[in-house]
Amino acid sequence: MTDRNPPRARRAGPRLCAASAVLLATAACSGYEPAHHTDVVSHTDAHGAACTTVAVWKPGGQTVPRETESSTDCAFPPGGERPAEDDRRPLPDPAPRREWGWTALLTFTDAHGRACTLAATLLGSGAVDETALDCDYPPPGASPGADTRTDPPDPDPDSDDYRIEVASFTDAHGRACTTTTSKAAVILTGGGSEIDLTCSYPEGGGAAAQPSERPLPG
Repeated sequence: MTDRNPPRARRAGPRLCAASAVLLATAACSGYEPAHHTDVVSHTDAHGAACTTVAVWKPGGQTVPRETESSTDCAFPPGGERPAEDDRRPLPDPAPRREWGWTALLTFTDAHGRACTLAATLLGSGAVDETALDCDYPPPGASPGADTRTDPPDPDPDSDDYRIEVASFTDAHGRACTTTTSKAAVILTGGGSEIDLTCSYPEGGGAAAQPSERPLPG
């Protein structure tokens, strides 16, 4: 979806400096506060499910770092397997020299071996404002795809940004994914956009249809 009415923060904000595993440019190149970092944290919940959380945090100087945004996906391992041990690592960025867009889709494999896709929305300063995460254990005979970072699909650049837009596409893991994106707050108040994401492996394998987009019915 084309951002024909970018928020004021974006128009006035600086270009983002490229940085591996960091979603905010450093203060030296952006003029904003110190970097917000994004970590992928794999853990086991109290039910025994394998969970992964994307945690956005801002260094706190002499104080404890502040965690400002998160999203979580959990599932029970197949065949009685055990989840991985607790693991925390920076969000992988396969294209560290390429500037971040206003929103981004990233695919990666978590510590449990699950195929994950993350939708990240940025503020005008470059700090992560929102994340949406979806992970799945690959079906038998399949493996997660490569780490990627791309712009969200925009099959209909002339769509109505006042409507919630539903985009369907195939991610780098071969999963059928759907996003819902709202940009009304961007247009009406200069605030940020909102995006949510859900993915799943198609029944019986096979690729999903070409990317498509439509407004939410109603």
